[in-house]
Amino acid sequence: MMSRMEELFNLFNELSESQRKLVLETPTLLNAFCAEASEKIGVDVEVLRSHLNKLDALVNGEVDRVVRLTKSVEVVKDKGMQLIERQGERSQWYEDLVASPIAKALAVRELMDEGVGYGEAICQIESDSENLHLKKAEKRVSMSNDLSVYLMKPTLINWDDGTGQREREKKATIYHEILNLMRGKPNGLSKTEMLRGMGKDNSSWRLVCGGVLDYMVSRDILIRNNRKYYSASTYHGREHGYHRTIYELIVDSPQSKTSILKIMGYNNTKGRLKLTAALDKLCIEGLIENSNGMWGIP
Repeated sequence: MMSRMEELFNLFNELSESQRKLVLETPTLLNAFCAEASEKIGVDVEVLRSHLNKLDALVNGEVDRVVRLTKSVEVVKDKGMQLIERQGERSQWYEDLVASPIAKALAVRELMDEGVGYGEAICQIESDSENLHLKKAEKRVSMSNDLSVYLMKPTLINWDDGTGQREREKKATIYHEILNLMRGKPNGLSKTEMLRGMGKDNSSWRLVCGGVLDYMVSRDILIRNNRKYYSASTYHGREHGYHRTIYELIVDSPQSKTSILKIMGYNNTKGRLKLTAALDKLCIEGLIENSNGMWGIP
């Protein structure tokens, strides 16, 4: 701290005697000088002001004022340290009790989505701090200023919604037809495509279909991505496996989109569209970045 104070006094002594007197006698000039000095030497303005007031008192031989100002400087320094310590403790609280548990929960959920049981997923995450799913989750959490989106409680929609027998029969009919339609459809179907495929594209069946689809999504029978629905039994293996392959390709060395397509064997129009969508998703999640046409890890 003494070296910083020496810097302060050197800056102060660069002023002429009349300028120094004006600074010490004029509160606005004192504030301006301390603000400028604070930027140059990195010391809080309050600490600098207290030291200059102490200097003024020393020059004028005001012993009592020197004592008071010395104590004031120490109080200001103590308050500054307390603020720094509190901020450090808050940061530690956030990392240990907020960010870390959420990242762990996201990693476990992703494993569960891939078909791993809850207990086994927890064991995998807790036994390996370098787990790829955990690292990805930690990256997502660290780049997010709003974690509330990760704290939503899963909602289950009941099959029996109080409708009459006829409506329940229509729901059961469309439920089984949706399951049959989704077989062999790895690229998913929109609600309109389903209704047309079932020959039920009208307002009455559309309303029933919407309720049944919401139920199937809430029960993890189907996965909704934008306007399309996918069978949960095939979606996660296909999507997560594809994204993981891309991530693993560029984790060691950056790759261009063309080189990724060639390595994966999808160098065609459909493959390029699929890769572009996957790269955009990974980029939004903060897992990869593009620099001069090369995709790599941030």
